[in-house]
Amino acid sequence: MTLLVAVLHFSFGFQYVVVLTDSMKPNINPGDLVVIYPSRDVHPGDVVLYRIELGGTEYRIIHRVVAIRTDQEGRIYYVTKGDNRKYTDPWRVYPDQVVGKLLFVIPYVGRLYYYLPLIITALILSLMAIIGYELVKILLEEEEKPSKGPAIVLRRSRDMYMLRRSRRPGRGRF
Repeated sequence: MTLLVAVLHFSFGFQYVVVLTDSMKPNINPGDLVVIYPSRDVHPGDVVLYRIELGGTEYRIIHRVVAIRTDQEGRIYYVTKGDNRKYTDPWRVYPDQVVGKLLFVIPYVGRLYYYLPLIITALILSLMAIIGYELVKILLEEEEKPSKGPAIVLRRSRDMYMLRRSRRPGRGRF
């Protein structure tokens, strides 16, 4: 499935967009994933994805084309409107702004698609934490298990050291 998505995107220019607003309800709901194919052949009634700059920020909007008109310079533009809106959009959408037309909608999958980078990051961090924990555990186990010979020698030398420190002249047997 991932290979198919990659081939369609990079070879044929398909776009995958998660819908975040309710402007296209009831046909397209927030959280739906829409698949857009590149097309410049737009007619009234088509649902298109277009780019528009508002306030210095570029937005990608998916709305229905309700009319095709020409401006004073003779250029064609589209009048768009969300299915769940009373009024048309206040801007003109020119053909060079259109990314493509709606191919199909996959309900609810957009939520997973939208949060996929976060999910993958969390999985990678969890995996790194588990690997780090296991490595530290292995290293500490190696330090705790020295051979029996040096442990006895260290214990004896420590006991002898303690005995020497505890001796006081004129007291005890030593």
